Amino acid sequence: MKLSAIVLTRNEERNIEDCLTGLSWADEMLVIDTGSTDHTVTLAERHGARVVIHRLTDFASQRNFAISQAKGDWILFIDADERVTPELAEEIKAVLKGSDSFTPAVYAIPRHNYFFGKRLRFGDSREDAPIRLFPRQHATWAQPVHETIVSDLPVRKLKTPFQHYSTRDLVHYQQKVRDYVPLELRTLREKGVKPALWKCFLIPPAKFFLLYFFKLGILDGIAGLQYAILSAYFYTFQKHWLYWRDARK
Repeated sequence: MKLSAIVLTRNEERNIEDCLTGLSWADEMLVIDTGSTDHTVTLAERHGARVVIHRLTDFASQRNFAISQAKGDWILFIDADERVTPELAEEIKAVLKGSDSFTPAVYAIPRHNYFFGKRLRFGDSREDAPIRLFPRQHATWAQPVHETIVSDLPVRKLKTPFQHYSTRDLVHYQQKVRDYVPLELRTLREKGVKPALWKCFLIPPAKFFLLYFFKLGILDGIAGLQYAILSAYFYTFQKHWLYWRDARK
């Protein structure tokens, strides 16, 4: 079985070389770029990836487009800020080697998340294992941001995690919020969620309590506190505030 490893990029010159180095064993490395203005495309091609330029409308549509461009029987999605370790590569190879004799499935991969350089073990990271490996004919993506996979196959979970260096610093976090929030607003509109001012003031503290206490983010030390505060009082508040403000207009 042939494997296409797919990476979605936009201005990822800091990450793309290390990301592709961990994917060099794949039958195809495919980079779908949304119009980078740095050296992402040049570096990707230098590392042997096939690069396709495609405008981003939302992340689910971009992933579905990527699948249509891939040549492999199986698809592995990896973000540019994620790393496949040699141990994970061997486990994936074993899945592909035995795929003819196993009942078909899609595979969730555990993820170790690093926030401001510190690994988060609790909060949202405690059970983080997104589905990233699947037969190409049996899965599509839905929802504009924080996209989810839709498949008729059962889900299995690999044992070996990949490494996710999600947020370098506060400036990087703010940039990610600027990228994601407009897509979050689109998702709320598509779902018909009613805007309300009270959500701006009640949902963020509830989010903080959930992450920091109920999901034990407190055990991640200062990084857990930073993550809970920013997720609740910056990201979540901004999302509901802008949704309410836009509706008022």
